This record gives sequence, C-alpha cells and structure tokens, in this order.
Amino acid sequence: MARYVYQRLDAQSAALLEEESSRGFGHAGSTLIFEAGPLGRPDGGVDFDAIRTAIEANLYRVPRFRSKLRRIPFENHPILVDDHEFNLDYHVRHTSLPRPGSMEQLRRVAARLQSQRLDRSRPLWEIWVVEGLAEGRFALLTKVHNALYEGTESDLLEALLSPDPSARCESAPPYRPRPVPSALELVRDEVLRQARLPRRAYARFTERLEGDPIEDLRNAARRAVRMLGYSVLRRPDTPFNGSIGPHRRFDHLALRLADARRVRDVFGGTIHDVILATLSGAVSRYLRTHFVNPATLDFQVAVPVSLRNSRSEEEVGEWILELPIWEGDPIRCLEGVRERTAAQQRDTPGVRARSLAGPRWTSSRRLAQGVRALTSRAPVSLRIVNVPGPQVPLYLEGAKLISSYGKVPLRDHGGLGVAIMSYDGALCWGLNADFDLVPDLPRFTEAIRDSFDALVRAAAHRTTPLSVVRGGADAG
Repeated sequence: MARYVYQRLDAQSAALLEEESSRGFGHAGSTLIFEAGPLGRPDGGVDFDAIRTAIEANLYRVPRFRSKLRRIPFENHPILVDDHEFNLDYHVRHTSLPRPGSMEQLRRVAARLQSQRLDRSRPLWEIWVVEGLAEGRFALLTKVHNALYEGTESDLLEALLSPDPSARCESAPPYRPRPVPSALELVRDEVLRQARLPRRAYARFTERLEGDPIEDLRNAARRAVRMLGYSVLRRPDTPFNGSIGPHRRFDHLALRLADARRVRDVFGGTIHDVILATLSGAVSRYLRTHFVNPATLDFQVAVPVSLRNSRSEEEVGEWILELPIWEGDPIRCLEGVRERTAAQQRDTPGVRARSLAGPRWTSSRRLAQGVRALTSRAPVSLRIVNVPGPQVPLYLEGAKLISSYGKVPLRDHGGLGVAIMSYDGALCWGLNADFDLVPDLPRFTEAIRDSFDALVRAAAHRTTPLSVVRGGADAG
C-alpha cells in the first residue's frame, strides 16, 4: 500500500485549467439569499461564526475542498494533494453592505468577485458571507473551480443545506492531511500508469459491448458530424459577442414556476421549452433595442442536457439549438422551440428534469457539470445551463434559503452566460455578462420578464372561455 495519496485529474479537468486565462475564468458561482432567522444578531448582522463552524464541520464530506494542485514532473499533468497548510479563514470570508443594502449593491459585489481568478496555490473555492441586506437578509456568494467536479463529486452546499429547519451541524473528525508523494514517486506512478493503458483500453472496450455499442457509436457519430458542421460557421455578430474582457456584470430575476407549468400544460412541451422560448423572445426584444433585425441572424445557443446511454448510465451532453428569434408571436416561437428540441431528443435522448430533482440540494454540482459539458467550439451566441432543483424550502442552520442564482463562466467570444435554477416554486435566472460587451444588462433582464409575461398571457387567453352576451329588448 502506498504511503501517500493523490488524485490525478481527468483530461477534461486538466483542459479547464489549461484554458483558463485572466479574462476567461474556470470557476462557476452562485448567489444564495437567506432569511437570517436564528442566524440573525441583535445589531442586524449575521452570526458568521455559526456559518463558519457549519462549513468546517462538513468539509470532511468533500475532500477535494481541502486539496490543492500539483503537477506530475515532465508530463505536467495536474493532480490534487491534501493541503498541509489549509486555512479555512482564507476560503470563508465575511463582508457587509451599507445598511440597508440593496439588491443592486449585492449584484455589484457578486460581479466583482466573479471577475477575480481563484488562487492556484490554494484549494480552488471561496464562500463570501454578505450581511446588511434589507429585510434582515444575508447572502452567500460562492466560487468553485469546475475542475473540482468529476463524475458525481459532491458539493459543499449539498452538505450544508437541509430540508429540516431544525438540522444543525455535527462535530466532524479532525483534519489530518494525508502524505504527499515526492516528485520521484509521481514519475514512477506515471510510468506504471502508461504501461497499463492498453489493458485499460481493452477493459473499456469490453464494457461498451455490454450495452448497445452500435447505438452508442451511432449517437457519437451524429454528434461528431453536427459539431463538424457547426465548426465551419462564422462567429456570430451580435451585441452579445466579441472579445471578452476581465470584468463582469451580474443580474438576476425570479419568475414563478407555476406560470411556466401553466404555459407547458396549455401549449405542450416541457419547462425547458418554455425557458428557451422565453429566452428567444428576450433576445429578439433586446436586439431590436440595438437596432438589429433578428430576422437577419442565425442565433445558436449551447445547452447541456442529461443523457442516458445504452447501459442506462447518466451522463451530460451538449445540444446546439437555433432559437427562432425572428418569430414575434410567442405561441409560434414556443412551437418552433418545441420542434427543435424534439429533433435533438430523437438524436440524443435527454432525461426529464423531474427525474433529476429531489429534496436535497444538488444544483451547484449540476451547474458545474453543465458548464463542463459546454466544451464544443461551435460558434454559439449564448451558453445556457438549466438546473432542476428541489421544490421544498431548504435551510442553513435554520436560516431559510429564499433564492439561488447561478453564474455561467464566459469563454471565447461569448459575452453572456445564463443559468436558470428552479427552487421552491421559482425559476431563478442568473445572468453573468462581460462588463463592456453588455453594458445594459438590466435591459436584457427586463426583456426576459416581458417575454415570459407574453407567454403567460397567451396561455391565459387560450384557457379563458368566451362569454356570450345576450341582447336585451333594444338588441337587434
């Protein structure tokens, strides 16, 4: 048995680290807003020590959150080793807004934190506790590098949030960092790993044969041909696209999930279709304010979806969809979206969102998995991640979570990333934008609301029975 412990990151995680720059960041994030509840203090602040203690007590559930990067000599491949100098106070930080703090002030703080790259010499995550919000509320601003999520890796928020308002953190075992390998040991292990590669490749091949290899190959071929077709398209020329800078803007809004369900029930399709139709209408409205005719554009978006292969294993893939932004009628727009998602569903069947949601918090992990799936170089205008979440209230040490807004990192020439998290009867939209490419982000946020309201009105009009007015004596 080896005297040391480390984890070799997979190829996708290594690529995420290599592609990160001072302008394109590799971390996703979220803004979670809470009622203070039992964590409130008499002076209007929040009990930061209780939050810090809860985080410390649950870190043993997510070992990667106390691991830092190292490199294998010569090959330079990244690995994770236990941080023998781990200091929780560097990762859990406390700040306050000028009271009573507004949502606009919170959004500015969230945008500034999203613009800062994580320190590669320490574990790749941060949580900021922000007090001072109006109505006695506080917020958690999280940043976690997407390289930490591989497969079904847990997330710290999953351990912290509970559907039980009386749940409190339990004492955790003391942290004892495991031994770190030397450079010589890493080189030796890598030589042995390379020697075992042919045998592992054969094992993976035989594992494929247990399912339906023909269908798996056929689906892979379809996706490859589709990606090849997208790769020859020119980059989109819209107000959302261009060379991204190092600064960000952030905005958010919450819409009623019940309204989206009503639209779905009236016109058919899925909640995902309603979201994409809402986004299509919002893009159309926003482009017109910039004197751009939507009918002149092919507006492609990248969307991660949960898939099942022939062995009934869940994996995350990517859909590239063209939104019908030229369609001014909301009903016909939704029909166009349904046609496109149905075509994608026939090629690469997705898993229904209701089978992914549960009573526990998994939204942060699924957000990161969705971002990791958006790896193609297709020239898309927007990247969208739709994350199903729990439809029951969750609590942090008794403090009720009100809403949660995700942040999709920007890359290439995409100046806007959209995350939609469903939680406790709401669709929480988080908009992460380049500071210069999208200077009027609130205008786009308002366009989302107007587009959604148009769909809701159309559904209400379709279900409202016509009334017949009977004439009186003067009629006729």
